[in-house]
Amino acid sequence: MTQRPATGVSDAARPDLVPFRLVFEHLPSGVLVLDFAGRVVGHNRAARAVIGEALEREHLRCCDLFGCRRAGTPLEGACLSALALERPGPLPEMRLDIDDRSGQPAGVWVTAASIGGAEAAVIIQMRTGMSGDRRRRTEPHWQGETQLRVFTLGRTRIESGEGPMGGEWLSHRPGEVLKYLVCERRRIVPLEELVEIFWPQAGRGGVTNVRQAIHTLRDRLEPRRAKHRPSSFIQARKGGYELDESNVWVDAEDFESSARAGLDAVRRSDLEMARPALSRAAALYRGDFLADEPYAEWALVERDRLRELAGQGLRALATLDRDAGRTEEATESLQRLADLEPLDLDAQRELLAVLVERGRHQEAVRRHEVIRRRYRRAFGRDPDLHLDELATE
Repeated sequence: MTQRPATGVSDAARPDLVPFRLVFEHLPSGVLVLDFAGRVVGHNRAARAVIGEALEREHLRCCDLFGCRRAGTPLEGACLSALALERPGPLPEMRLDIDDRSGQPAGVWVTAASIGGAEAAVIIQMRTGMSGDRRRRTEPHWQGETQLRVFTLGRTRIESGEGPMGGEWLSHRPGEVLKYLVCERRRIVPLEELVEIFWPQAGRGGVTNVRQAIHTLRDRLEPRRAKHRPSSFIQARKGGYELDESNVWVDAEDFESSARAGLDAVRRSDLEMARPALSRAAALYRGDFLADEPYAEWALVERDRLRELAGQGLRALATLDRDAGRTEEATESLQRLADLEPLDLDAQRELLAVLVERGRHQEAVRRHEVIRRRYRRAFGRDPDLHLDELATE
C-alpha cells in the first residue's frame, strides 16, 4: 500500500480540508504564507526543499530570507510583504538571491500577492538552470506596470511603477481634482460638479478649466503616455470623470475592506480571521483621510466616516488582545484610539485602566491631566473620570 504523504491535518478531523492541503503541500513551486507583519506562518514541501532548516526558525520574516531593502537588488528600499499588502494583484516576478538549504547563494524567481485582506502569500519559483530564461539578474521589477498607488490616510502620497510622484502640484488644482476623484472614487463625477467645487466663479470658462486640469493631471501621472492614447488612471465617462479602479489602488479602500472584514469576523467569533484583518486595517490607517486638505468641505464626510471605522477597529483589536493576555499590543491600540478620539471618555477610561493595570502609574497621571485640561477647554468643566476609581476596579 502506498503511504499517503503527511500533511499535518487529520483526515478524520478535517476531511473537508484534506484535498486543499494536499494540493498546497505538493505544488511544484515553493509557497510561503506570511502574516500581516511579514512573519512566515506556513510553507510547503517545495519551499522546504529550496530553503531548508531556516524555515524552522522562530519569528522568521520575509526580510530574513530575501534580503529586503538590500542595495543593488530589485527590493532596494522596499519590503516584499509590505509591497504585496499595499498593492492590488500580484507583484511582478523578480529574481532574488537567497541562501539555499546548503547555505550557498541561489537565484530564485519570486512573486507575492495579498490574500484574504489580511495576509500575503509569497510564491518562490526556482529559475536557476533553466535554459531560455535570459532575463538580467537585476531587471527592474516595476517595468511595464500601469498601476498607481494613492495614499490618502495621512498626508497624500502618490506612487507609480517608477516610484514616488510627489511635488507641489498635489496642492494645486490638478492635485486637488485628483483628491476629489479619490474621495468620490465609487462613482462618475460630472464635469459640472468639478466646476462648482473648484471654479464656482469661472462662468463658461469653468469647463475649460476642468479639462485643462484633467489634461495636466494625466500628464503628471503618465508622463510617457503617447499623444491621444487613453489614460490608464483617469477615465472620461458620460460627461464626467472617474478613477480606473483596475489600475488605481487607494489605501482608504483597502483599509475599509480590511476593517469591515475584521469586524464581521469578530461578530462571527472567527478570531483567527479577525485579528490579522484588524491589524492590517490599523497599519493602513496612518492618519485622517486627506490630512493635507483640513479645510476642504468636500472631504469632511469621508474623513469622519473612515475615522469612525478606524475607532471601531482599534477598539475591537484592543479587546481581542486584552482577552488574549496581550496587554502590550492592547495598550498600543488603546493609545491610538485615545489619540483618535481625544474627547471620548470611554476610550480614555479604557487606556487609563490598562496603564494602571500594567503599573505605568506616572504615565496614567500625566495622561489624566492632559484629558482633564482638554475636556475643560472644550466643555468648561472637568470630565467624570477619576484615577482612584480605576485603581480599585
